[in-house]
Amino acid sequence: SYPSILAGPASLEDTNPDAIRVLQQSASFRSEQRLPMLSFAAGNGGGSIWRSSQPKIGLQGNRNQADEWLLNQILDQAAKANAMNHQSQPMIPRQVLLQLTGSPTLEHLQSNWLPQYASGGCELKIMDLRPRSSAMANRTGGYGYENTSNYPGTTLQFCNIGNIHAVRDAYQKMSNLCMSVSTQDLQWNSLVEDSKWLSFTRLILSAAWETAYWTHVFRLPVLLHCSHGWDRTSQVACLAQLLLDPYYRTMEGFACLVEKDFMAFGHPFHTRCAHGVGGSGSGGSNNNIVGGGNSNADVDEGQISPVFMQFMDCVYQLVALYPDAFEFSTRYLLDLSDHVYSCRFGNFLCDTEREREAVAGIRQRTHSVWDFLDARHGGDANKAQAVARSGVLLMPLPTLMRNVTLWTDKYAKYGPKPTQRWLPESLPTGQMVPTAGRHDDDTPDFHRVPTYQESQTRLLAAGAPQATTAEAPAAVEAANED
Repeated sequence: SYPSILAGPASLEDTNPDAIRVLQQSASFRSEQRLPMLSFAAGNGGGSIWRSSQPKIGLQGNRNQADEWLLNQILDQAAKANAMNHQSQPMIPRQVLLQLTGSPTLEHLQSNWLPQYASGGCELKIMDLRPRSSAMANRTGGYGYENTSNYPGTTLQFCNIGNIHAVRDAYQKMSNLCMSVSTQDLQWNSLVEDSKWLSFTRLILSAAWETAYWTHVFRLPVLLHCSHGWDRTSQVACLAQLLLDPYYRTMEGFACLVEKDFMAFGHPFHTRCAHGVGGSGSGGSNNNIVGGGNSNADVDEGQISPVFMQFMDCVYQLVALYPDAFEFSTRYLLDLSDHVYSCRFGNFLCDTEREREAVAGIRQRTHSVWDFLDARHGGDANKAQAVARSGVLLMPLPTLMRNVTLWTDKYAKYGPKPTQRWLPESLPTGQMVPTAGRHDDDTPDFHRVPTYQESQTRLLAAGAPQATTAEAPAAVEAANED
């Protein structure tokens, strides 16, 4: 389920048989053989993002020397890179870090937002994106989480992001609110919060922000993983890179980012989106790849979950909060989200890169959604260059958390009640109604309907006779047409 090309520590040469053996042994210790591999490296220093799946610890506390050695090499290479760039590393005042992290006290900052191995020059942050209870429960199945006593120089943190079942339940509750005619409008905000959809969005954004924080501010390597490493891991890795690298905030860069961390790294689009015929499923045979069958009996409804839609929602929050930092708009995201399920393009078909390229030949048989979006939304070369030069987008964490809102353009688009900003055409005089002109984001312009007296003044100025009381409605309509 991994891409055809992988990047790892520089100390592991792919021509060395011993290095290959280490990688194979490490892969055997990870779920679905998804060993720790590089997803992002900063331009200077050892700041980097790595991704994998959960280790096979089990109830017996199993160990794997190759896996421990591989993580040690990641830490060692990052420390060497930091030592080479030690002079250029900026010192950020503690007061700035207090504001950035939202820490109430210096003690809280010291214990939660500063490296614990500062004297050693580096540490490896392992961010398990699952709740601790879920990670512990997986030990009964032979999996689990890293024992930091066996991985020197590492720290482990749980991010409490729900699994695909929790995401699916929250999405269904939120969608039912948006599509129900009986939803209580006075309780709208509390009902949306009760669905837990916005809570999960905040948890994902918080984990991505923290990944970017450790990578950029302290130039630490960060290892991300959940259970299999292709759902929550892809979400957080992508969002962290959006914050870190301005190239990914351009239209071209965003396409590369999604292709890399979702498609190439094996997010199972076919399984999660229930596209029907066209995928082998997790660990299944390849007899039912695109065009190879005519039955949907292999679709496992328990594995359906809007994981990629949740990622798109998180990107929407960033674009809505800092629109000038992105080349693309929320309308671009809306179009992309629609075509995840349209099946008009091959990008979101199949579960792995191998299925798309080697088995189904998707690239040769289908069109690309990115070409369609580029043609539809165009591209502003000047804005793309400005975005590419904008640098790291690391806003204060409280600012990000407190501005998460419901993506009404997406979820309430076809609801029975108006949720977007809108007013009906027929209103009493003196009110505001939308005109024919519209902005790029489809938000209508507004003008004020003239009162009867104002209409009379306009008609008299044009040389028309004064209307009687009975003719007043017709006079107002004539003034509006004028």
